[in-house]
Amino acid sequence: MNDVIRILFVDDDEDELILLQDLLNEITEQHYAIDWAPSYEKAIEKISSPLSSYDICIIDYRLGIYTGLDLLKYIHDYNPNLPIILFTGQGDSRVDIEAMKAGASDYLIKGKIDSNLIERSIRYSINKLKTQQQLIDQEKNLREIEKFAITGRIALVIAHEVRNPLTNVKLALYQLRDEIKEANESISLLFNIAERNCDRINHLITNLLESTKFSELKFEDISINKIVEQALDLASDRIELKGVKIIKRFSPEICDVYIDKEKIEIAFLNIILNAVEAVEKDKGIITVTTRPKDGKCEVIIKDNGKGIDSEQLNMIFEPYFTNKEGGMGLGLTTTQTIIYNHKGTINVESRSQKGTSFIITIEFSPHKL
Repeated sequence: MNDVIRILFVDDDEDELILLQDLLNEITEQHYAIDWAPSYEKAIEKISSPLSSYDICIIDYRLGIYTGLDLLKYIHDYNPNLPIILFTGQGDSRVDIEAMKAGASDYLIKGKIDSNLIERSIRYSINKLKTQQQLIDQEKNLREIEKFAITGRIALVIAHEVRNPLTNVKLALYQLRDEIKEANESISLLFNIAERNCDRINHLITNLLESTKFSELKFEDISINKIVEQALDLASDRIELKGVKIIKRFSPEICDVYIDKEKIEIAFLNIILNAVEAVEKDKGIITVTTRPKDGKCEVIIKDNGKGIDSEQLNMIFEPYFTNKEGGMGLGLTTTQTIIYNHKGTINVESRSQKGTSFIITIEFSPHKL
């Protein structure tokens, strides 16, 4: 767990706050920081604040004209990844059942709470939600990898089925050009157009295959911070031209990975360039965070752009999907391929007008463990 667990405690009785603080002070293995909200309205205000960063909420059932269930439902809808413990009255089983249905991680009966019970409940609630989220992420990544493999197989079929007749078309064009000895200017122009488009289709097929195939990698040990720094350097001209502010939150802890340096650099560069494109000129902020997490190195690249709607979000890694004029839509497909080649994961989160975050995880170097 964190060095300090941040708790939002919602109860209209300040005496209850003092009692909770006394119980938590008895726990020597873990430190807690309590933020108190004395009402439903104040809790909504604190939860909705962009500065809020709670690890868990503890809510009393009785909150004036509202109930703890009302607040629980609001918080769960607003942030389903925030664990919530509900304090209930003696023998109120109906409330207990409703609380669990509404998304409570646990419920405790007031008057029967001691330091061991509250410590165990907080730890259980945080770990339970963390485990659930890990299972969801794993399932999502497995689906993505399966879809990626299918896409690769489809690309091979398309390449074979299109390239063969395309080759025949080009050969026919060459032969026809030879047979028409005295072609006028307009006929020559038509030949040129046909041949140029054959070449373009062939180029598109090559790009599609490159974006979906597992390529040979040249592995080496390197710090994840160094790779991200090099990718930012490669994007520096675009960053300066757009007037984008870069915030680096690099982990001071050693976070070495065993990777193909050039390919991972390309993967990060593609994401950074997408972030630069997404933000407003001279107002854009891109925050790059690196940190060790669950035995892996995690990189988060977050922008403050307009965000991506849910329909486009589901298609963002699809080959040839793009909302950029003149873009081919293979940058993020290539990025996903590179990350999967390294047995890593890549996820994207976005909210309208709140920006977009790409979260990449790569396993620690086995030589540095």
